[in-house]
Amino acid sequence: MTILRDYIRALLKEADETVDPEQVLPQDEWVMLQAGDPRRDMIKDDLYDMVQTTYADIGGHFKIQGAGDLDRYAYWVVKDLDDEPDADVAILGKPDIGGVKMGGAANDGSAPAAAEYKAKSAELRSGGSVDGVGNWWGEVSGKPAYAMLSRGAPAVEDEAIARRIMDGDDIEWHGEHPDPDAPPVFKSAKGWYTKKFGSKSSTKIIIGSPK
Repeated sequence: MTILRDYIRALLKEADETVDPEQVLPQDEWVMLQAGDPRRDMIKDDLYDMVQTTYADIGGHFKIQGAGDLDRYAYWVVKDLDDEPDADVAILGKPDIGGVKMGGAANDGSAPAAAEYKAKSAELRSGGSVDGVGNWWGEVSGKPAYAMLSRGAPAVEDEAIARRIMDGDDIEWHGEHPDPDAPPVFKSAKGWYTKKFGSKSSTKIIIGSPK
């Protein structure tokens, strides 16, 4: 998280004036940064580093291989939790069939940031909106699916709706979770499917409120 701070220091030196951190991101407030917002460029490198850290356990984010790849997401929903003018947690989405498809998330690794992400993601998936942008949804599995379902976020349980918004993806529909030893919260939802990615596959569920 050093690039943004270095940039601000350079501004201070050049303009010989104090830069209010709220001119970058207001503290402790979720903010929508859409395409064209100059603040996106100011936090992009730090946000990319945060994404890499968040997805390190699975080898990085498949679709975010460089800071420029963040621009594929029209919506960055970010929050600054401390007194440094950068994002500590982020949710990335783009317009898609049925509303806004969540395509990535990041946090600084702290417990407060992780908790903020889970709460906001569940809120958006449950019909919430930011700056009037609603109908958020996304495919999840494993721990993220557990976190969202345990917080009451709704699952898409209608096979026809799921297939429509996945627009021809190669899936095998299950309804109930195919693993008899799955945790009870997984068994409480009926929208499970196995999605194939070439030679690989993953059991997922859509959680959110697509229209």
